[in-house]
Amino acid sequence: MKRRQQAFAASTLTMVVISVFRAASLPAGPPGGPAQDLAAIEQLHRQDVAATLSGDPAALAELWTDDAVRLEQGEEANIGRPAIRAADERSRAAHPKARIVKYVPEIKDVTIADGWAFEWGYFTGSYKEAADGEEKPFRARLLRVLKKQKDGSWRFARVMWNTSD
Repeated sequence: MKRRQQAFAASTLTMVVISVFRAASLPAGPPGGPAQDLAAIEQLHRQDVAATLSGDPAALAELWTDDAVRLEQGEEANIGRPAIRAADERSRAAHPKARIVKYVPEIKDVTIADGWAFEWGYFTGSYKEAADGEEKPFRARLLRVLKKQKDGSWRFARVMWNTSD
């Protein structure tokens, strides 16, 4: 009986050791946990502000997934990164002297689930139609869906906004 107990204990110990070494040798999962995801989303927010203030359609396009959809007030849906960039380029060409002077997103809530993030909030800012033009303020509501990329960064997948009163 004692031999059986010793054999069972040795067998159990061997299984535990094998399991520990096996788990240690498994590849790590995709980068990020909740704190890393929030930090990466904040990085996207900073990139959004910088690209918006620059007015550069190429910099703005880098913030979107390939299959992104943008819904803007009074406009047709822009579907896909190339369509979003083309719409930004047309807007820039139609108003070559206009520029965003200030852009301040106010994200009220971010929910992260399984490689997706959902956020809503407001943004305020101002723009000028010409360098010597009057600075005009604006405020809008936004709803955004973000998608986590393989490298752990985040991009906009769906964005909808409209001006608020």
